[in-house]
Amino acid sequence: MDRVAYHPLMIISALLAGVVAIAVAFSGDPQGDLGLFFSAGAEAAPIFVIALLAFLSLDRPRLRPFVAALTVFSVLTLALLSWFFSLAPWLSLMEMDVEEPPLDLVAALISSPVLCLGAVGVSLLGFSRRVRLVLARYIPIDPENFVHTVALVIIAALALLPLVPLTVIGHPPLVDLVENPAFALGPVSPAEAAKSDAYGLFWTILGVFIAVGLFVKRSFSEALERLGIVRPTLRSVVFAVAVGVALVLVLSLLDQVIGTIWGYFGWYVTDEGYMRALFGSYLTPLVAVVAAIVAGVGEELAIRGVLQPRFGILLSVLVFTSLHAYQYAWDGVISVFFAGIAFALLKTRTNTSVCAITHATYDLVLFALLMAGTGWI
Repeated sequence: MDRVAYHPLMIISALLAGVVAIAVAFSGDPQGDLGLFFSAGAEAAPIFVIALLAFLSLDRPRLRPFVAALTVFSVLTLALLSWFFSLAPWLSLMEMDVEEPPLDLVAALISSPVLCLGAVGVSLLGFSRRVRLVLARYIPIDPENFVHTVALVIIAALALLPLVPLTVIGHPPLVDLVENPAFALGPVSPAEAAKSDAYGLFWTILGVFIAVGLFVKRSFSEALERLGIVRPTLRSVVFAVAVGVALVLVLSLLDQVIGTIWGYFGWYVTDEGYMRALFGSYLTPLVAVVAAIVAGVGEELAIRGVLQPRFGILLSVLVFTSLHAYQYAWDGVISVFFAGIAFALLKTRTNTSVCAITHATYDLVLFALLMAGTGWI
């Protein structure tokens, strides 16, 4: 394997940071800025810890069974989370002594584990060499590479499992959890929201560099090249901003069409009131700028920088779309899918830096529209 020399201290530091982030997140309500900093890494930490161990196992085959087991555990944990979200409308009811549960709850109790287990089964097919050989005809993976194998399993799980709650209940599970006083999912203060997002971006950046083999396979400059990060020129910045504004106009028209169709059939539509409740902490100019930058940089690094070059446009966009399914209904999810396609096509013509600026501009305009009361995110 062509690689730079190992950096043991950096590797150990990254692993310890990931473990601490996971531990703090599961310890309860984090206290202080340090607790908020580590808890903000809870989403990225499991993935980059697994990625780092997978890279290390390329030269240490005895490590592979442990990495595979950790991967399966992570997929099952995501399945458990999706199953929990699938029961969001009835969580308060389930705590009561109800003799006859409603039929929709019974249906959810049956369908949600079936769908979750089905998604887990499909994801774990990535461990099959035969499946990888077939997929290698369409996406640039190496069927014999253990890192690609682990990544394929995790990516499949991320593309499928977040869609389960929306499929089961027909609306975003956060609608019910935001309104449930037992869960602290309501708006936090703008300052806390900004700090949490900024801390999360740090962990995302750390994670994406580790995911492409920094410290183990690639040097820093090689990692930058793999991620498609370049220093933007003034011309490219102006171009990216213009594309971001244009995408708002085009996708807003698409949203109107989708909303009209959904309204005609009486399907659940993601409304502005819910979005204001969910994003209330971000509706100040400074926090909106921070949130837009964090989303633009973080999501584009992870999706267009890490995933698209390895797994292609469709699978990377499906992951991008699925990760928004906890907060949007199907109308919003479809709109996110088309936005993802636009960013993916932009990446094929430019680079990840341009995509990040475009995405940040797009989100910032949407926040501005929401603050002005003329649209939703």
